[in-house]
Amino acid sequence: MSDLKTKRLVAGIPGSVLCAKIGLSRSRLSLIERGYVHPAPEELARINTALVQLIEAKSVIERVAASVGWPTGARHDQ
Repeated sequence: MSDLKTKRLVAGIPGSVLCAKIGLSRSRLSLIERGYVHPAPEELARINTALVQLIEAKSVIERVAASVGWPTGARHDQ
């Protein structure tokens, strides 16, 4: 498993969200994460930058949710 995929999965960021943010097809991200496609350095930088931004945004959302007593960390709608 690639470092990119590991980082994304550990952070709980869906591939579809990352792809929507940078305008990348889900299939291309999958191919990159599985090592079948080697992206240009610029594309890899865009993916990594977007992933960092999404991880930071998720962290902010979780802090705000926790501050008002909203359950975080697990799905509570099931």
